[in-house]
Amino acid sequence: MTVTLNFANASILPTQPPNQIAEFEKWNCGKVDDINSNFYIEEIQVPEVCSIPISIAFDEKDNKVWFIGTRNGTLFEYIPSNQTFKTYQIPNWFSRDLPAGNSWSWDLKLDKSGNNIWFTDEKLNSLWKFNKNEKEFEQFVIPFYSNSYSTAYPVSIEFMDDKNMYFVGIRSLSLWHGYTDRMTNGTSTGIEEIPIPLDGLFKGIPEYEIGIGSLAIDHAKKNIWITALAFEKKGVLIKYNLGDKNFTLYELPDSFRSPTGITLDSNDTVWITDHATSSLYKIDPPRESVTLTPSDMEHIVTSPLSSRIYGVDFKDTSNKSLHIYENSLPYWIDSTNDGSIVTNEHVGNKIARYFPGNETMIEYWVPSQNILYSVCDPNNLDIECGYSNVLQFDIESKTSPTLGNYTSKIWFTEQSENKIGFVDLEKTVPISLTVTPNHSNISGGINGETVRIDVQAKIKNLKGNDLTIRSDFTNEDNITLKPVISGTFTPNGDINGFEATIEPEVLHINMNQNFTDSDTKFASFSILLKPVREIPPGNYNLMVGVESKDITMMKKVRLNIIN
Repeated sequence: MTVTLNFANASILPTQPPNQIAEFEKWNCGKVDDINSNFYIEEIQVPEVCSIPISIAFDEKDNKVWFIGTRNGTLFEYIPSNQTFKTYQIPNWFSRDLPAGNSWSWDLKLDKSGNNIWFTDEKLNSLWKFNKNEKEFEQFVIPFYSNSYSTAYPVSIEFMDDKNMYFVGIRSLSLWHGYTDRMTNGTSTGIEEIPIPLDGLFKGIPEYEIGIGSLAIDHAKKNIWITALAFEKKGVLIKYNLGDKNFTLYELPDSFRSPTGITLDSNDTVWITDHATSSLYKIDPPRESVTLTPSDMEHIVTSPLSSRIYGVDFKDTSNKSLHIYENSLPYWIDSTNDGSIVTNEHVGNKIARYFPGNETMIEYWVPSQNILYSVCDPNNLDIECGYSNVLQFDIESKTSPTLGNYTSKIWFTEQSENKIGFVDLEKTVPISLTVTPNHSNISGGINGETVRIDVQAKIKNLKGNDLTIRSDFTNEDNITLKPVISGTFTPNGDINGFEATIEPEVLHINMNQNFTDSDTKFASFSILLKPVREIPPGNYNLMVGVESKDITMMKKVRLNIIN
């Protein structure tokens, strides 16, 4: 029997020999007491051996964190105020009595009342509800039937109101409607299937390769937006109008490989991640057309992979053979009350936050790395290498008299590390960037113009007495920043067609004793982009900035290639 041991599909039956069980635990259970942190991110050990945590949600009503341990079927309640856990055993769980394996639970949400927790269960083809007051579980079986799959693989749920929920499954190719006041424990009562007419948009691709990514609800316009994909091959955006009950399908450009995460911002604009690349896209409410073109969307890329993914310190620029333009795999996506867009970079090992208003991206480096998920020798214990499998996240918001409603933390799970963690957004980022120019028109081709971009980084001293804004940047005598650049010429952020020269390659900022509370430090670098082959005319975006040990800060630069 062939056993797949990776982040997306790890399942071992009881008949497997002990060495394969050990392999499963090695890839999924993390290291005991391997808890790391940096200035912005704190990790927390899950108090259960090999829990394999995935879905997570912040409880705004009770100021708690809930998440699912998918190995043993445990609902965890974490109370940040006193850093304690409570656990609740889900009544039935496929893998609980097996020597290894899990059931993937990708989504957990609280309903409109705030009293009920809902979550997905892959193996039992079910949704679960947990009543916080009664401490009781209910299971609702999805009425899914297929000749190819035993489960719809529920993956994403949303609530329209207190009586209507909608969800999708990776394998069902349908939208599902749950009438929450009719749903009955242990049955499929109250669950309605709404088949999605894909209308041949995946022609030539076997149906078993086609799946659903996730969904988001536009409450104002009563539209449900859904992503559909054949992984690494094709993507489709779907709109379902709750008023006329009609679907509109939009074929995405060929550059879209695997649209997965989807969200809506405060302007009802659609944002999508492409989970086979390093890209996310902003799509304005599209016209009634079956085909979208690159001009219908804004393309954003993450930074290149940090050299730390390959076991090389980010300050070390001596190894010119590293191919850092591998896919960072932004996965799920959400919008915040302050207008930012958040995504988790699965292989990039970062939580990214993009601000459309000032076209800035801040990426927070996750301090844990798992060398098994890397190209490094797993027996070399002297290097840090790989990534920690941050697979899901949720956003915590707070309200203050001066700031109003603001985003304070991003909670996340680390699937292979037996940990959860959070990004503390109340800690100020002391770096700001000035980029000149922020828009250029140039001729493409080998005889085209060389583009010069000048970047100035300003580092503010936060060494004052207000601990909420202090930065450990000022605890060092010297700060090191590494210039980074990526572009939308390819979905993985490579700057194909250009030869890039960065001077200097590393910035060293002296934080000396004379650096007073009101001071700022400046460091500058330039990027020369020389065309080395024909580049198709069009509008492109560059992301340029600096990487530090804890964060990467980038600004967008528009580049218009003309004939």
